[in-house]
Amino acid sequence: MGTNFSIGVVTYLGRFESHFRRLIRDLNFAFPDCDINVFINGHYDSVKQIEYIRKVTSFLRQYNNIKYVTHERHQPLARGWNWLVMMSGNDKILILNDDITVRPGFRYEIRDKLASSPDFFTINGSWSHFMISKEIVRKVGWFDERFIGVGDEDGDYMCRLAMYGIPIKSVAIPGIDNHVAEQNDCGWANFSSVIDGKYAQVNRDFFVKKWFHSGFEAVPKPHFILQYKTESYEVALKEPIDEMPLYYPAGVLDSNCKAPLPSATIRAVLAHVIGTIDAKARRAVLQLRFRLGRISMLRSFCDRFREVNRGNRPDLS
Repeated sequence: MGTNFSIGVVTYLGRFESHFRRLIRDLNFAFPDCDINVFINGHYDSVKQIEYIRKVTSFLRQYNNIKYVTHERHQPLARGWNWLVMMSGNDKILILNDDITVRPGFRYEIRDKLASSPDFFTINGSWSHFMISKEIVRKVGWFDERFIGVGDEDGDYMCRLAMYGIPIKSVAIPGIDNHVAEQNDCGWANFSSVIDGKYAQVNRDFFVKKWFHSGFEAVPKPHFILQYKTESYEVALKEPIDEMPLYYPAGVLDSNCKAPLPSATIRAVLAHVIGTIDAKARRAVLQLRFRLGRISMLRSFCDRFREVNRGNRPDLS
């Protein structure tokens, strides 16, 4: 019996040998009938990144249930999460860090939790592994890609969940381990310093610019109460703050639609993709993909569009 959710993983070159290879083998063993999507993040060192893409894509192609997208340059972790939501053919997506391990029994543990849990929850009190639904994204919005490094994009989303009155639940599952690996040779090290051992200072700076949060400063009224695990915080949006962009068209969230997505939707997504890659990177990536004989970044989207190729046009309003 197949699963009613997809699995998504964001990874980068610093974790390939130490964690990612084992994670993919474990996931494929525990979930051979589950769609697994991988967002392969980029790096500022193009030479190292191109060799890494060659190795990681060669490794992933042996698994028929895995799709992936590649980037030469670093992308925000928030963008990786957004893409994993879009790539999913199911309404619910289990998003995992690349430095975890799962045991075979995890399959049954997560299935049991899904039967009694809401559309969003973290596992074992950590955003290193969390379940989210497209319905939540429709209501709360995309992860904010203005958090350009790693860190605090989860705190931002918790604040927004609190604004919408959506409970932030954590469930205990023993069959998964979070190793909290160091951010060795991270792709954003060329534009940000590190705080708390593994997070980007630029992300913390943007969080403080965007939110009043009682963990950092006094919060004026009116404010919202953010409750997570045993902790409670007051939060409020700061003014002025630019409105968060609509990163992707709503139509890409419709996993049940039976007609091809409108060409305008496809163009908007691809324009965003192309717009994140500079000219030098485009040349390097195209050369690599010709050598590999495939354009994996576009292929994942094409597969998605072909899966919804029959029936009535969806309501994208």
